[in-house]
Amino acid sequence: MQAPPFDTDALVKRLAALADGGYRDFSAALIPGSDTAMLGVRVPKLRSVAKELLKGDWRAFIEASRDSQIYEMKLLHGYVLGGAKCAIDEKLALTEAFLPHIDNWAVCDGFCSSYRVKNDEKDALFAFVKACAESDIEFRKRFGLIMLMNYFHDAPYLDGTMAVYRGFAHPGYYARMGAAWGLATLYLHAPEAALAILKENLWDDFTHNKAIQKLRESYRVSDDNKAMLMTLRRKVEKRHE
Repeated sequence: MQAPPFDTDALVKRLAALADGGYRDFSAALIPGSDTAMLGVRVPKLRSVAKELLKGDWRAFIEASRDSQIYEMKLLHGYVLGGAKCAIDEKLALTEAFLPHIDNWAVCDGFCSSYRVKNDEKDALFAFVKACAESDIEFRKRFGLIMLMNYFHDAPYLDGTMAVYRGFAHPGYYARMGAAWGLATLYLHAPEAALAILKENLWDDFTHNKAIQKLRESYRVSDDNKAMLMTLRRKVEKRHE
């Protein structure tokens, strides 16, 4: 007997009941440019709902929520897909189907932070996210960069990850911010390789300086190294209209 379709309307009503108008306005200001509607549900509550969904027919939810234009439903989709226990081929296929629907940094990064695979599946995941990081599509590229930063900063993947970062180039703001954040984080694992990217002036002015800013804001970078990093910052003339 075929299972009934997932009731997305009931889930949206449940989320609306959990919403906080003030939090919605605060979040909307941090996520400009997204075309999705926002309810204003706080992340801990969404993660709690995601855990419930993972205990049930999560595949039905994934299929029903993929095209949703509600921000919280997109976040839930990412949380559930990221935490789903299934074969790597299925997970990557579902990821591929979801990536075109990501249109803001919060959904992208929330998805990345939730992603789990078995150790013997990491090679397949690395190949997939490396290709994403080399894409020309902004949020697909950011997804790849953040996944590399999160999960592939140690041997045997570090050299491959740093090679992708060395070759970074993209005009999109969120791709560039992802690269800057990623390099600042990777510096903690491979400082010489990260510094080489900055010293060799491989990136555009904005991404280069933003990576330095994020490094200088880190409490895990010494004062001496922060001073050295300041010498690498480029002076960029402001353009007047």
